[in-house]
Amino acid sequence: MLENTMLQIRLLGRPSLELDGVSIALPEKAYFLFAVVAMAPRLTVDRETIRRLLWPSHDPEKRANSLRQLLARIAKAVGPDAPAILLTDEETLRLDCDRFTVDLLALMEAGPLAENNWDLVHGELLEAVEAPTGGAEDWLLDARRKVGDWRLSHIESLLAISSHQQSSSLPLLANRLIELDASHEGAARALMKYHVGHGDFAAARQAYSRCRDQLRADYGTPPTPETVGLAHELGILSRPGSDRTPEAEERPRGVMPAQPRVVILPPETIVQDALVQRLGRALLEDVTIGLSHQRVFKIIAAHTSFELLNRSSDPNQRQSALSDLQFDYSVFVTIQGEGDEIFATCRLTRVGTGEVLWAINLPLDVQQMRASFSQLARRISMSLTDVIERHEIARSLDDVDPSAYRLYLEGKRYLSGTDLPHLRQARKWFKSAVKRCDSFSPAHAGISRSLGMEWLVRGMKDNELLDVANQSARASRDLDPGSGRAFRELGFISLYRRRFDESLDLFQEAQNLNPSDADVLIDYSDALSHAGDLDKALDLGLAAFKLNPLPPDYYYWILGSTYYVRQEYSKAIDTIDPVRTKHATARLLAASHAMAGDMPAARKYAAIVRENFPDFRSEDIRYFVPDRDPAHAELLIHGLRLAGLP
Repeated sequence: MLENTMLQIRLLGRPSLELDGVSIALPEKAYFLFAVVAMAPRLTVDRETIRRLLWPSHDPEKRANSLRQLLARIAKAVGPDAPAILLTDEETLRLDCDRFTVDLLALMEAGPLAENNWDLVHGELLEAVEAPTGGAEDWLLDARRKVGDWRLSHIESLLAISSHQQSSSLPLLANRLIELDASHEGAARALMKYHVGHGDFAAARQAYSRCRDQLRADYGTPPTPETVGLAHELGILSRPGSDRTPEAEERPRGVMPAQPRVVILPPETIVQDALVQRLGRALLEDVTIGLSHQRVFKIIAAHTSFELLNRSSDPNQRQSALSDLQFDYSVFVTIQGEGDEIFATCRLTRVGTGEVLWAINLPLDVQQMRASFSQLARRISMSLTDVIERHEIARSLDDVDPSAYRLYLEGKRYLSGTDLPHLRQARKWFKSAVKRCDSFSPAHAGISRSLGMEWLVRGMKDNELLDVANQSARASRDLDPGSGRAFRELGFISLYRRRFDESLDLFQEAQNLNPSDADVLIDYSDALSHAGDLDKALDLGLAAFKLNPLPPDYYYWILGSTYYVRQEYSKAIDTIDPVRTKHATARLLAASHAMAGDMPAARKYAAIVRENFPDFRSEDIRYFVPDRDPAHAELLIHGLRLAGLP
């Protein structure tokens, strides 16, 4: 390695790697890898975490080989004279940044930022890099939120330094802070003082008005007395009390809408083709209908969308901003191109901030335009729910009085685990959501799910918890007869009451209502497996994993159980491996290893069962595992006894 070689990795904005000022081309996944390791504790991450984030394959050996190839490509691109970027062993990867710079690491350091690093407050993490898996998309969303938090903290610290408060740098910093948090009153006050100090009262008034309007749009509240008082003191408000908004201040606590409101705007058709323009309107109807099956946010009727379009083209109509109409999210579709090369751009925007949360480009087949539009409608419908949920859950519950929807999402996050503390914490959030809005059907379904899962994890013989779960599931169904999630919970309860045909009918109805809901598919797969239809159960289980590649714990448990009953014990072990540390999976792992002939591993997991479920007896399987064919239950009991469980 040459002594003076300079290596720079940029992960903020468009990612790049430069060696002595010369750009080196790397695969996108290399930058994703660098970012994950840079944000890991001690700059170290285990290989399997990287493999699962970057490659969707279910084959561990394929994932391992893909990672080896990526590391080899990085080493080859950088060359032998450059510093090693990653130190590797059989289990982990570590970023060795002593001899090169990474902009993300500089942002992560404690402040204040040196002036030559102020450019780090700009640029999205891994800008334009496409997440290769659902898990990677989740990681990237969370990482970008953390980057935003670090930037916000750095800028707040810089604005607090007196030497910056009347310097030419302040508008740059304050406006960047407002980009991160449009209703940040500290940034607005800093700008008000700065502009008044420079004699620009119009700019100061604009800073105040923007902050006030944003607070109204996002939270329905006026600025704090501190901000209003400063506006009076600086002469921005002409008369005391003129900014008071009684309608916002007097709104009763807890009257926030249970669910966000989404408006699908009529597609903007740049292509001058009558058929395309007509289909553009049909697209709006299709997407609206598709999203109406989702029950966790409200879709504004297509009629309202068309009325907005008519109003915007009529100069005599009062122009209403979307925020005035109290929409939380808007979906824009633009159709453009020429000849046979026509494509649609779809983007989801947070109305209050103008932030684009999600965007895709899809080609449209001119020869089969109707089929292309149907495909686009399905793609939009499938994607928006996850994006909106991730964005809502990323917002702190401490910011404002939370809606039932956000409380529900907190519960849903805890529900991804199978351990009892998480299940009970999830139930606490769902009950808070019901208390806030007792007509919110998804929260009732969440209560039912948490109760049913606790009954299952504990291996209970009595049906008391199932009876309570059934009450919540029925409440969910009664409040929203079109909710696939409600029918899913009713199907789950019917399964464990051994009403097999009723359970399958309920799951079929749930799938009809929510055909692309991975959670519905995996539970339907479980019901089919217990009913004895193992081939269809396996097909639906694998389909659920395709829709949700890094799913909650119980997905692995359900698919592993199907493989076990099919007597494919090695596949059962491989499937459950990602959640092998969860106590709820120990029974199935003990039996699977025993049937596969690995007795040391079987005894290890049997010991975990005895430690965490001391009252468990193998024969209990007959009582709480609902197999229509008794031979399937006997197969599991045999494996458990073979593992050494009583």
